[in-house]
Amino acid sequence: MTHIPVKKYRVRRARKWLKRKLIPFSVRAGKVSAKWAKPDRKRFPPRTQADVPGLGRYEYSWLSQNGEDGILRYLFDEIGFESRWFVEFGFGAAQCNALRLMLKEDFHGLLMDGSAENVDYFNYAAKQHGIDRITAVQAFITRGNLQSLIRDNGVPRDIDLLSLDVDGNDYWLWEALECISPRVVCIEYNAGIGPELALTVPYDDSFERYSKHPSGFYYGASLAALRSLGQRKGYYLIGCDSTGTNAFFLRDDVEIEGVTALTAREAFRPHANWLGRGISEADQLDIMRSMPYQEI
Repeated sequence: MTHIPVKKYRVRRARKWLKRKLIPFSVRAGKVSAKWAKPDRKRFPPRTQADVPGLGRYEYSWLSQNGEDGILRYLFDEIGFESRWFVEFGFGAAQCNALRLMLKEDFHGLLMDGSAENVDYFNYAAKQHGIDRITAVQAFITRGNLQSLIRDNGVPRDIDLLSLDVDGNDYWLWEALECISPRVVCIEYNAGIGPELALTVPYDDSFERYSKHPSGFYYGASLAALRSLGQRKGYYLIGCDSTGTNAFFLRDDVEIEGVTALTAREAFRPHANWLGRGISEADQLDIMRSMPYQEI
């Protein structure tokens, strides 16, 4: 059995707690507001990535983490905007996939996250920038409350983007979501499972990634599982970011010339962070097989 490395997440949490105690809220939230004000990339797509295959050619991060700003910019350059609405759950106030659409493309939207502090940061920064088109809600999202949270906050059925990253029940929440019909879906996948197996964590209302296993390896769903779910819901897989974090889907009626439906193996990118820590794809898969994932 491959040794399962454990990240020092308790140390990170302790540092965050100490910052909250020592640094005033206005200073911490002000840093978020300042990040929103930094300039976006003007030259697009990046020339240096012209030979990169797939969606990786368009990647860059302005206020996203793994190149999503560039990928979404490319997709909407191709398909245009319709509703200019997004829903994103599991977001960071200083770094999430919808921020560029909010700040540069005049989107309306709903943000949801379990952290009240994160929501407070967002609301502070939004006020500083004069933005009142976005609702940020603190909620621990479950299959039972997801749809009511969306309906109660005035989200129309037809939206341009759904971004989903909750480090746990991602598969089950997308499966349960019927009240909106996004044209583009960005959803985190667990690349450690590889491209072949269709696995997800079993549904648990109170799922918390590091409480379930301190390594952080036990979370989410494989790309094959999400592709299968997407097909059932009327979406086709078009690719993944180069870090092996997010998968991108288009609704079946949304087309881009030259962009075709991919298999999980064709779209798959391995987990760059884990590879960088010296954990091979084979070792990652060995670890995943030792954990109680559910086959789809």
